[in-house]
Amino acid sequence: MKRLIGWGLLSLVLAALVVLPWLMLDAAPAIEPPAQFRRTDLAWVKALLQKHDPRRQPPDVIHSIRLDEDELNRLLNYAVELRRVSGIAAELTPGTATLTATLAVPRNPFGRYLNLTAEIAEAPDGVRIRGLQLGSLPLPGVLADGIARVAHRWLRRDETYATLADAFSRVSFDENQATLDYRWHPELLTQLERKSAELLIAPDEQARMLAYAGQLDALVKRHPHGSTVPLVSVMAPLFASAQARNGDIAGENRAALTALAAYLSGISLPRLLQGDSASIRRAPRVLLSLHGRRDFAEHFVLSAALTVNGGSRLANALGLVKEEEDATLGSGFSFTDLAANRAGVLLGERATGPSAGRVQRRLAAARNDGDLLPDFRDLPEFMPQPEFDRRFGPVGSARYQRVIDRIDARLAAHPLAQ
Repeated sequence: MKRLIGWGLLSLVLAALVVLPWLMLDAAPAIEPPAQFRRTDLAWVKALLQKHDPRRQPPDVIHSIRLDEDELNRLLNYAVELRRVSGIAAELTPGTATLTATLAVPRNPFGRYLNLTAEIAEAPDGVRIRGLQLGSLPLPGVLADGIARVAHRWLRRDETYATLADAFSRVSFDENQATLDYRWHPELLTQLERKSAELLIAPDEQARMLAYAGQLDALVKRHPHGSTVPLVSVMAPLFASAQARNGDIAGENRAALTALAAYLSGISLPRLLQGDSASIRRAPRVLLSLHGRRDFAEHFVLSAALTVNGGSRLANALGLVKEEEDATLGSGFSFTDLAANRAGVLLGERATGPSAGRVQRRLAAARNDGDLLPDFRDLPEFMPQPEFDRRFGPVGSARYQRVIDRIDARLAAHPLAQ
């Protein structure tokens, strides 16, 4: 009898292993991936984040973020671009939001996509899950909400998560609009930055980054405080050190570029990864330049670091958005800065791809600015929007594309790209 019961249970488990994937997985996505995350979308996201930058908000005051359905979906598509989710969309009605997401799954005989649909309702203590469906498999709302609440209580053991959860006081849904009320605490930003680093950067990568940050600190201390020195004077020794470490070449290159970008951005990696100070910020001891320009060094290194830690498509788009903003509000559109961005993207791709070893050797052997970047100072720059429109038309026009083609041809001929 026991043997019969055992075989019966085994049969049920095997049946579940077959039936559940068959119910949960689909051949087609419920949400198609966005065809293209446009420059205007990126500009909108950046403006939204700047508007609600917590560092600009008075502490311990209730603030609200209101998004209509189109804006919320634009923001979700930004998450798709960053997180590699296949597609995600929200539908807002009074009191509820229906969130549908599609995730691509590894090759299997049941289906290529996991489509999830969650119906989320307002609640006095935040939100609750009214219903959840995985493919063709519905889960009772009580079960789904119970699992979510247990997970929430478990996650509250983490101090950062608990502080962040307490900062959000209310979420409400209306026809075609969502509102998030929050109370910002100044110390939360540093907590979030440290928690993000802890979650996203593996311990061995943290050790690499700290090693390069320490070496970079020693290199800049050789120069008078506040002086400007060529980027190559610190970049070449960093990559010579990477060459000597004989480790994962792409990993070493990524860590060196990230440490350099953190320095240029005024972020102290030791404070971020090891310390408990109130801020992770630290002004650079010396300034770095490329072809005599500090902005070139920043564009070049930050684009490279963004590429090795994310995606070159996003890095290129962000670089272009910055130039379009400058044309309208700032110093004017500069093909020079755009060229430095594209060069950084290319460096990031090569530094972590099949050419990683050759790129590492060339950077270690670099002796002058030209070894890092072609001189693009002959390109048009500092053009206000009317002048840019008159000379080159809209972004993507034939006249504009001819300059981009010139930039790409010079980059393709540069030793780092060959």
